[in-house]
Amino acid sequence: MDITRIENGAFRENAWLAVCGGEAALVDPGGEPERLAAAVRASGAELREVLLTHGHVDHISALGEVLAAFPAATVRISGEDEAWCFTPLNEMPPYRVPRRPEAGRVSRVRNGDSICLGGTVFSVLATPGHSPGSVCYFAREGGANARGILFSGDTLFARTIGRTDLPGGDDAAMERSLALLAALPPQTLVLPGHGPETTISTELATNPFLHRHG
Repeated sequence: MDITRIENGAFRENAWLAVCGGEAALVDPGGEPERLAAAVRASGAELREVLLTHGHVDHISALGEVLAAFPAATVRISGEDEAWCFTPLNEMPPYRVPRRPEAGRVSRVRNGDSICLGGTVFSVLATPGHSPGSVCYFAREGGANARGILFSGDTLFARTIGRTDLPGGDDAAMERSLALLAALPPQTLVLPGHGPETTISTELATNPFLHRHG
């Protein structure tokens, strides 16, 4: 899997472009749609999936432009976050709340769902806490030295975690979600919604929020 980070917007959100076998997934198109589209085109792959870890507007504001540019792409989002993320409840200037995509382009994901992309399987992990419907996407590369890759959104960051004091946040749900992530293979690469990449083993050793679940 070839992975590119595209840091964008006022909050320096990480959009991630994952290319597998000629097909691509774009995780959390938060802003600067022209840059996102340019990165997809430069990859030479066909954009098949737009994977949303949660509905906050700094992670979805470029969604409309991306879908218009790549008509074959399907949007994946939890039903819990789809219920509110395309409404004025999600306004946060300077970000714009995108229109709700047409029904045929949205697929609601649930814990345990699998998404196939160019021979790689992405598993959906429900990780509420930062938002009611936050999810992470976990993929495992093939080969003898296979590693896990976790697109963690705003659930897990390097040495910290996502906020739970926003509308829909839940401390108890976040603790359960962190316990789930702490049980992933230690070598798993963590690609968060903001900030630098890390690994589960590093976070178990250095992140006080994850350490207590180790």
